Amino acid sequence: MKDGSSPPTFTVSPILPVVAGVFALAIFIVDTATPLDIAIAVLYVVVVLMAANFCRRRGVLLVAAACLALTLVSYFLQHRLAADTALVRCLMSLSAIGATTFLALKNQSANAVVQERARLLDLTHDTVFVRDLNDIVTYWNLGAEELYGWRREDAIGQVSHQLLKTVFPAPLPEITAQVLRVGRWEGELVHTKRDGMRVTVASRWSLQHDERGRSIGTLETNNDITEHKRADAELRESERRYRNIFQTAGVSIWEEDFSKIKAAIVELRAQGVKDFKGYVATNPEFVRRAISMVKIVNVNDATVKMLAARRKEDLLVSLHGIFTPESEEVFGHALVAIAEGRTFFESETILRTLSDDKLTVLVTIAFPPEPATMESVLVSIMDITERNKTHEALQQAQAELAHVTRLTTLGELTASIAHEVNQPLAAIVTNGEACLRWLGRDPPELDEARSAVGSMISDGVRASDVVWGLRALSKKADPQRTSLELNEVIEQVILLIQRELLINRVALRMELSGALPPVLGDRVQLQQVVMNLAVNGIQAMTAVNGRPRELLIRSCQQKGDQVLVEVQDSGIGIVPENMSQLFNAFFTTKPYGMGMGLSICRSIIEAHGGRIWATPNAGWGATFQFVLPSAQDRSGGG
Repeated sequence: MKDGSSPPTFTVSPILPVVAGVFALAIFIVDTATPLDIAIAVLYVVVVLMAANFCRRRGVLLVAAACLALTLVSYFLQHRLAADTALVRCLMSLSAIGATTFLALKNQSANAVVQERARLLDLTHDTVFVRDLNDIVTYWNLGAEELYGWRREDAIGQVSHQLLKTVFPAPLPEITAQVLRVGRWEGELVHTKRDGMRVTVASRWSLQHDERGRSIGTLETNNDITEHKRADAELRESERRYRNIFQTAGVSIWEEDFSKIKAAIVELRAQGVKDFKGYVATNPEFVRRAISMVKIVNVNDATVKMLAARRKEDLLVSLHGIFTPESEEVFGHALVAIAEGRTFFESETILRTLSDDKLTVLVTIAFPPEPATMESVLVSIMDITERNKTHEALQQAQAELAHVTRLTTLGELTASIAHEVNQPLAAIVTNGEACLRWLGRDPPELDEARSAVGSMISDGVRASDVVWGLRALSKKADPQRTSLELNEVIEQVILLIQRELLINRVALRMELSGALPPVLGDRVQLQQVVMNLAVNGIQAMTAVNGRPRELLIRSCQQKGDQVLVEVQDSGIGIVPENMSQLFNAFFTTKPYGMGMGLSICRSIIEAHGGRIWATPNAGWGATFQFVLPSAQDRSGGG
């Protein structure tokens, strides 16, 4: 160790330097004052050895130099310079002091190296301890203290395996034999800490040797892997559960690699493509190439069964084997979803089984969020062929029921409808007779006749509108979704209920907004909703006396381009406990009602993507309201 380097750590009694000084003085006095023919000065080596315990290198050298000087002073004071035995004794003493100083400094340097290594071992968080050939601990670092809880002085001198209650992966004699044979061993051990808690460690044993190559002990280094083992076990259990769910799920699940598709989209973006929706629509060959880029990693048992495959490997080849033109189109929409950074995609499409049958399926894809490479994408496919058939049958049944309900309502309005038809027909007859009279005069009064013919045409158009509306409502046909103006739908219904309003002395007030966006729907079905709500409102006021009977029909635009229609009456109102049941099938408060009118209204509005509800008025009566999305919203959402 060079001068000025870090000194070794000493634990020295403060009286030791005093003892060394007194002992050196005693040696000098005896060596100088007594005529003994022995090398008294040799005892200075004891002083040097004592100094090595509390001095650094420079201090040891100074003490040694002082001892050498005292030896020479004693010799000259007693013997002068003469070549006799005293000189020989002096030289022997000087040699002994010099040799002792050299060895003391060498030993001090060696101790410093050992202590520096021990200090470095204390800096590591690993547990490090040394045990001799009898497994007795001779060194115990701070990492071992922190992990196991035993202080250094408690552990040193103990048999390590007994102290830590070690659980070995193999018999200890076999492990020991391997260490002695190859010089090392690695494995996992279970140790018990001072507080009784067990820890699993990754242990490494290294055989230690002395200068002659003889085995003197084992250096054992341990890393606590308890949490790692627990996390690893939880991960394996999670993977096992995932695989079990993947294989046994009743729905078809695919694990697919979309990384090549992601790379292709990144390349297109680098080439300047920004409108991926337009690009996919105009480049069908890119969609077909993208389908070939998909690597099918795994499919579950439900997939094999659903697609009529003999084994799983039959489906791991390519998606082209099960795709149809419809599914290729849907796959293009999925590519747009990836390009737009969406993490979820869902759509209905048609797949082909390996037995060449067609299936209607619901495809759901969960994409990992950016910046994932999409090497593992989960795709679930649900066979909805039977569900769609059932849904179509239900829609057919609902259409049949709606038709019956319309006919029933029209039957209730027979008098009003007859009046609305008879009134213009009677006017036509009257105007026709008048026209003949104007033409029969001499000269004929052509202006009057022309006016009568104009009135006949107007009344004929009115009668035609009533008949057309009546035929549309009574006709049995599949729903046809077209762009409609709701105000026109409302006005056509009003033609059919004019007589009903008159008979029941109900005043009609209409507040129709003039700037409504068109809605996408079936004209007849929406007319049925408005007519049903209006007739219900009129009937709710038949027993009202002493206050005005008024039916208000209002239309306006709501937020988000939705269209709101309100039908408000001043009738008897709705009992609070009936509010939650109004739109349930077969619920009615009428003595001879079927209880299907409002239920069918709800089905029609919800099928159009809207919502219908009722609220009691602040005064008398109730208000029925429904909202429908605009045609633009419906097309954009699709």
